[in-house]
Amino acid sequence: MQEHLNSLLDELGSPINWTQEEAHQFYVRFCAPQLLGSRLILEVRYVKELQNDNLLLIAEVLNPDTFTPFILPFNGDKWTVAFIVSKDGPEYKKGDILTAVAEELILGELSNEKDKRENRKLGMIFINANSIRRASFETSLLARFGEGVVKKIAELLGPLEKIAPLIVSQLELQMEDKILELEAELNKKENELWANFREQEIKLQEEYRQKEEQFNKEKSKIDRQLKKLEGQKKLISDEESLLDKRKREIEEQKEVLNKEAQRLEEYKKSLKSQFEQFRLVHPLLGNEDDEDNATSNDQIIHWSDQEDIIATIQGALHEQCDLQYERDVIECFVGALKTDQLIILHGPSGTGKSSLARNFSKIIKGAKTYTIRVQSSWTDKQDILGFFNPIDYQYVSTEFLDALVEAKKNPQSLYLICLDEMNLSHVEYYFAEFLSAREEENPKITLYSKHFQELAYKMIKPYITVDENGLEFLDEEKCKQIQSDSERWKVQNCFDLYYRYPAEFEIPRNVRFIGTMNMDHTVKGLSPKIIDRSFVIDLRYPEDEEGLIEELGKMKVSELISVDLEKDLTVTVMDEECRQKAKELNSLLDQLGARLNRRALDQIGYYGSAVNSHLKFDQIIRGKILPRIQVSRSDETVRALEQLLQKLKDQSDISLLTQQKIKEMLRQGRTITYWR
Repeated sequence: MQEHLNSLLDELGSPINWTQEEAHQFYVRFCAPQLLGSRLILEVRYVKELQNDNLLLIAEVLNPDTFTPFILPFNGDKWTVAFIVSKDGPEYKKGDILTAVAEELILGELSNEKDKRENRKLGMIFINANSIRRASFETSLLARFGEGVVKKIAELLGPLEKIAPLIVSQLELQMEDKILELEAELNKKENELWANFREQEIKLQEEYRQKEEQFNKEKSKIDRQLKKLEGQKKLISDEESLLDKRKREIEEQKEVLNKEAQRLEEYKKSLKSQFEQFRLVHPLLGNEDDEDNATSNDQIIHWSDQEDIIATIQGALHEQCDLQYERDVIECFVGALKTDQLIILHGPSGTGKSSLARNFSKIIKGAKTYTIRVQSSWTDKQDILGFFNPIDYQYVSTEFLDALVEAKKNPQSLYLICLDEMNLSHVEYYFAEFLSAREEENPKITLYSKHFQELAYKMIKPYITVDENGLEFLDEEKCKQIQSDSERWKVQNCFDLYYRYPAEFEIPRNVRFIGTMNMDHTVKGLSPKIIDRSFVIDLRYPEDEEGLIEELGKMKVSELISVDLEKDLTVTVMDEECRQKAKELNSLLDQLGARLNRRALDQIGYYGSAVNSHLKFDQIIRGKILPRIQVSRSDETVRALEQLLQKLKDQSDISLLTQQKIKEMLRQGRTITYWR
């Protein structure tokens, strides 16, 4: 076989200069079944684990005649092949004997001339890795020990062939005696069983006769009863005829109604299929999730019907979510929701900041919470809103923007968007535009140039169809006329761009923004612009947790709370008394660099109107005033803060919690700040 390889290479010339036809001739003539065989014989020489859960095997090709390695005549090296197998497959190790199917060398698969030459010289034939099998025992034995050793073993086993017939004959005689013995015992057992069976048969026949007599008596009795029932059956049959007639009339009416319902459902699906392919569901088509999550009236209580809505919310969070919050926390949270400020939940780990944002929507009918995890790499609004691809006319959205889109589609439901660990990056880098826009009468944010939206509409206009309800959607038949797949996708992207992601996106009124944050050396501080537009709620561990749990356990609110956003979560009038009391603090706040501007005073006035509590001004101090203070420590600033504390004591009810917070700020070092 080695000589055949040498002569074949001499005839075809150097593999480096082979053409594809010469490589094909080599494959056909060398891999013919009468020569190399349909499978190569390989001996594994090297096994290495790769990073992608695969194994690299390097093996030598063995001569099927001599089971010695092939020697490549043009360089004197052994003919080796390499291939990759999965770790999940059979286990291979050095020295294993394998077989594999040879594949023809295709010279044109390699991109550069250097790789082609190496393949011609060293590859000659490819190995199909999927065809790798372990060699048979006989082949492995020949490969390991050689034909001479195998013949020697066969010679040693030869005498056994002569002795084997004698041993078999002796065993057969012994087996015959044993079989006769077993047959005699079996016959004895069989006779005993037949005798027992006959005795049991006679007994059962007598029992059967008695049962048959009893059955005949019962049957006669039942026959008499059946005759009585026949008369009643005739009466029932007449009634059934009348009922069948009425049933047919009802079925006919039902069939008419079903056809009408089917027609409406097909129309709905036809419309929805057009919008869903662009991730858009038209508001008139409704929301299937809402239908699936429909709640019966006896499982709902109304916000406006509750005498103490704060206690109701506390009880619902405890009963339904196993969360315990003090009344002050829920009052602040609800007041901030009503005044539509950015709610900042601040406090140590484990106090339930994220849980409050995530689970508040679970007790409100139809409400949803989307948690957006802020990344430290965020630097502008594209990180939270996505970006526009002008080449494909595609807007690459984010979870945050898609939550706004969904909220816009369901204006009667409350949507909470929680920016988790919002100060991992500078908030004003990615979120300040939202806070500014929401102060406008019609708050909007700019996603991209309006010019592209106009161009997008021009592109989809020829393919738009308007239904009988005035809804616009892409006509499938018209879109099929577009020959290019890329153009078809571009039209779809333009439709999505125009209807789902308009250039000027209006922020829905039913959305409230929440941010959770910790304060340590790894996070960024909040700028005055953010604090000015926020309400800060400092969450803490309850002082009497067992007492709080016992108190909440008495409430047991298992129903969902139905909310009217316009009526229950909107404030249109101010509490002028709260606004004025806050304004009177400006002389001292000026010295602390925390003067209240008109926006902040208005927010305080609205909060005072939203919260019905004797401690609402105390909550305003902690949520709107103290977070603004961040000033260098000096005699003047310390004196101003002490005077502020005294004035607050004289002016209104102030809790021990607020007094302790101010005293803590007074004990600080070089900077007096709330954020410690």
